Amino acid sequence: MKTSSGEITRISHRSDLWDLKWVREPQQDRSARTRTNLLDAAEQLLASEGISGVTIAKVTKLAGSSNGSFYHYFQDKKALLYAVVERRAIEVSVTVTQGLDPELWAEVPILDILEGYVRFSLKSGKRNAGVHEAQQVLSREDPNVAARWARTNRETRTAIMAIMEPKLQQIGHHEPKNALLLILEILRSTINRRLRGYPQGSDGSLLKQSEEVFVQEMRALAAGYLQIPD
Repeated sequence: MKTSSGEITRISHRSDLWDLKWVREPQQDRSARTRTNLLDAAEQLLASEGISGVTIAKVTKLAGSSNGSFYHYFQDKKALLYAVVERRAIEVSVTVTQGLDPELWAEVPILDILEGYVRFSLKSGKRNAGVHEAQQVLSREDPNVAARWARTNRETRTAIMAIMEPKLQQIGHHEPKNALLLILEILRSTINRRLRGYPQGSDGSLLKQSEEVFVQEMRALAAGYLQIPD
């Protein structure tokens, strides 16, 4: 990150990778705060009760607002869900831009970056499970939402690759860049499966391991395929 003097503060300790925070833009006026409170309330209800538990009455009560205020900002529940999902997409973009500055990660080895990616993804995935459910539902109904999140995922993958490409010499695989892209896709897919849980009847023993064991298994997987001594 940049300090007030403009200097880059580099990531120097592995625990720093695991403690990245979602970046949320500050609200400037009362009107913006009212809308934010409604969105925050919807997120809380999504997390605790799922989409079916999100009602306008519950949202306004939790936000300390009124039906009139709600309809000033949103036409209906679906419009509210669209706004929640879009806000999260914006937050992902801002977090990626500020948190994945290549200079910030210049001294961090590839395996530590990948481990940090797994830890951060697990943490944010659990926190944002309700929003992710809403995003999936809206994506099935609206191709624009699906395309928006596909673009966001591509931007994130590009940013992660940008901080690792200068370190490709650490990789022993004969096609280091392609191998790294494949590992990122495998990690993303496996993390998502862990967050959702295995389908009923599947073995799922790996995904039922403790989070710490899971993280270390993912690190070992990356080290083995990329041929990086760990």
